[in-house]
Amino acid sequence: MIRVAVVGPIKSGKSTLINALFGGDYLKRGAGVVTSIVTKIRPENSMRARLEFKTWDEINAEMNQALILLPAVCWDTDGGSFDINCEEDRIQLQQKLSSLNSEQLISDHTRDPNSVLLTEYLKGYDRVKSFVSFEPSTHIFEGEDFYRQKDFVGDQSLAVYLKDVLLTLIAPEGFGGNLEIADCQGSDSPNPLHLTMIQDYLFQAHLIIYVLSSRTGLREADIKFLTIIKRMGLTKNIFFVLNCDFSEHESLADLMGLVSRVRDELGMILPVTHLFAFSVLYDLLNGFDRKEEVLSRKDRLRLEQWQEEKDMVTFSDEETDRFMKALQRKISLDRFELLLQSNLERIFATAYSMQDWVQINQDLLCKDAGEVQSMFAEMDKRREASDQVTSVIKDTLDGTTRKLKRDLADDVERFFDVQHGDTIREIIQFVDSYSVSVKEYEKDLEASGFLPTLYRIFQTLREATNRYLAESINPRLVDFIRIEEKKIKGVFEQVSGPYSLMIQDALDQHQRIVEKLGIRIEQRPFKHVQCPDIGLVKGDAHLSIPPLITTMQYSTRIKTEAILRLGFYNTLSSVKKLFKKTAGKEADSAIRSLEDSVRRFKEQIQQSIAAHFMDYKENLKYQYLFKLADAISSSLYEALVDRVRTFAVSLADTSGFIENERVAKDKILKAFVSIEKSVNTALHEISKVEKLLETQSLS
Repeated sequence: MIRVAVVGPIKSGKSTLINALFGGDYLKRGAGVVTSIVTKIRPENSMRARLEFKTWDEINAEMNQALILLPAVCWDTDGGSFDINCEEDRIQLQQKLSSLNSEQLISDHTRDPNSVLLTEYLKGYDRVKSFVSFEPSTHIFEGEDFYRQKDFVGDQSLAVYLKDVLLTLIAPEGFGGNLEIADCQGSDSPNPLHLTMIQDYLFQAHLIIYVLSSRTGLREADIKFLTIIKRMGLTKNIFFVLNCDFSEHESLADLMGLVSRVRDELGMILPVTHLFAFSVLYDLLNGFDRKEEVLSRKDRLRLEQWQEEKDMVTFSDEETDRFMKALQRKISLDRFELLLQSNLERIFATAYSMQDWVQINQDLLCKDAGEVQSMFAEMDKRREASDQVTSVIKDTLDGTTRKLKRDLADDVERFFDVQHGDTIREIIQFVDSYSVSVKEYEKDLEASGFLPTLYRIFQTLREATNRYLAESINPRLVDFIRIEEKKIKGVFEQVSGPYSLMIQDALDQHQRIVEKLGIRIEQRPFKHVQCPDIGLVKGDAHLSIPPLITTMQYSTRIKTEAILRLGFYNTLSSVKKLFKKTAGKEADSAIRSLEDSVRRFKEQIQQSIAAHFMDYKENLKYQYLFKLADAISSSLYEALVDRVRTFAVSLADTSGFIENERVAKDKILKAFVSIEKSVNTALHEISKVEKLLETQSLS
């Protein structure tokens, strides 16, 4: 499967670009910041939408986490007591949310994400409950119902229930099958978990299309995200698309100046080999117009106005054409290499084996039974020797794999070591050193009260930690995984050489015996067996790294303990007043309770991080790296054994033909001649494919 990730800032035109590629308004734009869905599109022969929904347990767990510390919403979430399927719970939560004032609903000048999440879940419950169950569930929209998927993705109260969206659309010319294009969340989303979801998909992608808007050019958020991509080692295959808004530019010269500036700015971050500048929306609307589809009055006026900008339209059309050719070539080349790279040598070996088998049988059929008995005995000895070579390869390869797994386990343990590993220690240090000056929240205490202020501090600390994980730790983790993949490949590359020499020696002996027996077979240069390509092996074995996305789990005890501390400090202050000792201001108790709560926040965050990375460590080790080592070992073994099989041919059928005088040997010889012609034709075609692949790789 060739995967293409379409990424870029919010409102840069990612969904519009995909709609233009497929020639229809299939994707709903502006799904909102609450959802974190990567919508995947695959070209096929029909239009279908496959929507996967969260389970009730997942929904309740997400809502219970959102309830923690939410001001004025007290709920015992330790036991997962809130249940969205309970009408009384829904009514009670709706009442509590309705009681929140504007200050409690606004966080850092935007709507509080937890209150939005809870509100949208409640709002969409009645419409979506028939699609959700306690087990993973999917629903297919096709035919006339296909466009109903846009209602789910575009309506936040429905989209919040979605876990995955997969669309199949009619394949555009030149795209073919075995392709997936992903419409990713905005790279500048305020939710750091969205960034992590993008990173998860980018790690699987063969090509990244990064969409920028000509209205904004390259912004700080783009620079930060592209730097993350660079740290993840994903800069090899990136197409940049500068989405041009004709209305924003006075002339083509003005637009060209922006293109030049964007190219220079991008070049300061990473190499820019593919930059295209065209209007994505113009392409979409113009495509509708050519197909005589009805446009809205607004879109019709916009298109007519743009069509008057002859110079910019001509430039945009040329850039679109250049982009489509480059995209189709890239997709075709990758698919071509994916299908042939690992199999071409094996196909060659099989064809050569058939050629030798035909030649040997033709020679033997021309002899009588008495002449060939000693030949069969000698050939059987060589086959037994070949079986021994295969056995040696199996045993030593198994031993190499076991040792490699031990080394991989040691590497993983060191990387995730809490005491001595840099990664976990730096996360803990970040949380410890993150500055939260409680004194700065005195005005919030006076204006909003204790719990809203406590909630705001908690949100700030949690979001900062999630962003640090996404921007600093995840790229380092991806880099570590790539290093381990290279280590696996390096180990098997080292052992494939000696095994190839062993097989070459066995082949040389085989050819000497065959010549000694008076049988002529073509002498060919021996090609060493190469270590299988990791990407191909991962695809065949359906392996992918464990998802980077994680939801840190926190306990409602944070709120309970904070309230108890506040009560304790208030009581202590009252006692001091009673005994006429110096007592601080009334806000001092709240300040001290907040300071203690911040320390408790940090402890819980650190505990949650440690638990998460402990689980991730085991998944990475056993579900990915070990399985990858086994898969490459198995693939290499099969390739080596296939090479042995090319000369360890069985002659049992030929022996039967020779001993049975009633068999018409002339007819069999004619059949072998026909087979030989077919094999030679196949070898000729395979050689042409090999040369084409080499030419494409060099170009």
